[in-house]
Amino acid sequence: MVGIGTEHLRDADDAILRVEDLVVEFSVDGGTLRAVAGVSFDVQAGETLSIVGESGCGKSTTAKAVIHLEEPADGVVTFGDAELSALTGAELREVRRELQMIFQDPISSLNPRRAVRDIIQEPAHIWEMEELWGDEEIDEMMTEVGIDPQYGDRRPYQFSGGQCQRISIARALVLNPKVLIADEPVSALDVSVQAQILNLLDDLKSDFQLTLLFISHDLAVVRNISDRVVVMYLGRVAEIGDADSLFDNPSHPYTRTLLAAVPGSGLEADDSISGELPSPLNPPTGCRFHTRCPYATEICISEVPVFTQQDPDHWVACHHPQ
Repeated sequence: MVGIGTEHLRDADDAILRVEDLVVEFSVDGGTLRAVAGVSFDVQAGETLSIVGESGCGKSTTAKAVIHLEEPADGVVTFGDAELSALTGAELREVRRELQMIFQDPISSLNPRRAVRDIIQEPAHIWEMEELWGDEEIDEMMTEVGIDPQYGDRRPYQFSGGQCQRISIARALVLNPKVLIADEPVSALDVSVQAQILNLLDDLKSDFQLTLLFISHDLAVVRNISDRVVVMYLGRVAEIGDADSLFDNPSHPYTRTLLAAVPGSGLEADDSISGELPSPLNPPTGCRFHTRCPYATEICISEVPVFTQQDPDHWVACHHPQ
């Protein structure tokens, strides 16, 4: 089931990024929408942590709240020794240099009026690092991400979606970040291009010693690149753990349903799981998945489940894990 708690968090000293009880709220007509309702996870240096779930589950909002593009209503985000929730202004801006983000729609995230070489070089200009990133270095970065430098004077609309995503990645890497947050970076791309971008991210992760926070709704994509996986449902974490353990032995009914939709998973869809995603304006009591779960009992309606350990690095928030 879908719960709260921090039992699954590892030693804080080993984490480069640690999120505890994160809450994000929006004021809307009809009340307050709690898009993220007590999410906790950690990422160790060099890991790829993927957050997956249906559209509207809060995964992208979680990613944006990590770097305070969305302001958290509650919770603690710690990057290294810095508690981001305690920083403002110039202090927060300084830390953001090491936490860069690439977005779902690569074309709209680039300035259509500027040449791509200028777009890639812009972060160095803002941070007065031009001596490190002259034309020669920018050309090398373009080559690194698979863009021919001879096209550096072209505008974004003259490139395909996959090429624009490569440009976005190059722009993010100019500041030499420690953590790269990829928010649905391949969902708008053709399948063949998706594989190219995923392979590029994997190569760059090694070359630039990156830690990757990867947001996706596609579990087939996630398995191939992830060290650990977080499964979210309606603003909360349902299951988290080592990718191999979670994919080979999914314990949450919701996780099993998602995996059954992946070709070749070996799991059969449970036809008894039905119904629409409840409104986040009025989420169900207790376990938020109980309205769609065939295994729900009275305790699921009345009590929010806490995390229990299934394997050494595999936790599930469910009263009746499978």
